[in-house]
Amino acid sequence: MRYIPNTEEQKMEMLKEIGVSSFEELIKDVPANLRLKEKLNIPEAIPESELEDKIYHLAQKNSDFFLMKPLVGAGAYRHYIPEAEKFLLQREEFWTCYTPYQPELSQGTLQSIFEYQSYISRLTQMEVVIPSIYDGASATGEAALMALRLTHKNKIIVSNLLHPHYRKTLKTYVEPHNPEIIELPYRDGLVDLKKLADLLDEEVAAVIIQSPNFFGGIERVAEISEMVHTKNKDILLIQVIAESMSLGILKAPGEMKVDIVAGNTQSFGMDLNYGGPYNACLATRKQYIRQLPGRIVGETVDVEGRRVFVMTLRAREQDIRREKATSNICSNHNLNVTASNIYLSLLGTEGLYQISLINTRAAHYLEKLLLKSGKFDRVFDYPFYNEFVLNYRGDTAIISKKLLENNFIPPLKIDPFDPEKSLKNALLFAVTEVLSREEQNKVANILCE
Repeated sequence: MRYIPNTEEQKMEMLKEIGVSSFEELIKDVPANLRLKEKLNIPEAIPESELEDKIYHLAQKNSDFFLMKPLVGAGAYRHYIPEAEKFLLQREEFWTCYTPYQPELSQGTLQSIFEYQSYISRLTQMEVVIPSIYDGASATGEAALMALRLTHKNKIIVSNLLHPHYRKTLKTYVEPHNPEIIELPYRDGLVDLKKLADLLDEEVAAVIIQSPNFFGGIERVAEISEMVHTKNKDILLIQVIAESMSLGILKAPGEMKVDIVAGNTQSFGMDLNYGGPYNACLATRKQYIRQLPGRIVGETVDVEGRRVFVMTLRAREQDIRREKATSNICSNHNLNVTASNIYLSLLGTEGLYQISLINTRAAHYLEKLLLKSGKFDRVFDYPFYNEFVLNYRGDTAIISKKLLENNFIPPLKIDPFDPEKSLKNALLFAVTEVLSREEQNKVANILCE
């Protein structure tokens, strides 16, 4: 944001244009008891050179977060972002990408949404995609609401290995509809299939699983899909994907007959940014298109035969009769959509596959090193992508301190987030391509000395 100073003459000119003679007259309708009577409690102005020096010395007290390599993921992942993307995102025409109501004035925004839909549709093998949902948690909530509207049933089976923040958000979203939420336990780090079979009945609207799940395990999605749809073809299977980079190497949800995908696409070109803003999407089959919230962009031709983009589907109730709307997703995270478009364009199919492959190889390499030391035990015998759980035989606080001293952000102590409270000394490690082989060896030496 630019700072634009105003002289006293300019202030008076603006007040005159408004039709008042002073600032006091401008705010006369604000009750006197609500006005601040004294100056703001902030320091007086100082010369720019002194301010710069002061900020510099304050900054010296901070750790350089970007010099620290994370061993923690749990829904937010640091991946390498090409400099070309960072440069292109600085272009000012991308900064005002609000909801594109008028296509003749919003071709750039509409095109970026269309391209994003195309990328996600190709990666998920789903027919329709809604872009620009706030994050993975709210996308999961929207998917559940969709299922309730489509099936008119009142039970939702939710995997205990769905990200704990997503589970809380889901419950908040569906609470006004008062459905019965049934927790699906895990077994050896994956959904308990036997228990799932027991829970399926005629009143179930949807089954929600995450894959890779919160513990990093790759769920048996195809087997779950067959079980769910064989039991009752009306039950919707919702797959949540918190680590979107896994789509570069794992089988697409659409190929496994998943009905709805709720995906957090932070890994596609967005850094951690202290927790956001991120971006997410909903993808589903064409037959469910009328129950999707948000907007869908399509392409057509104008009267002169030129390729143009339009809002193909957006219910008027979204903005006007909101009590009739499927959802009130009106904002547009289009700068983040553009970031993902640039990132995926730069990588291409082969690049995304190679980065995904590096992720899973690096994670398995580090796990092997740590197990070899004898100080860690495998908790689950499961397939995983780039996150895994290990049990440490010593004091986890000590190794966390050692890692921080060596510029590594420690893995997540999983006990507070374990829904079944059975993992007392377990750590959730995440490894992405930003952690080099040399750094992986260094981590192993620190943790195993």
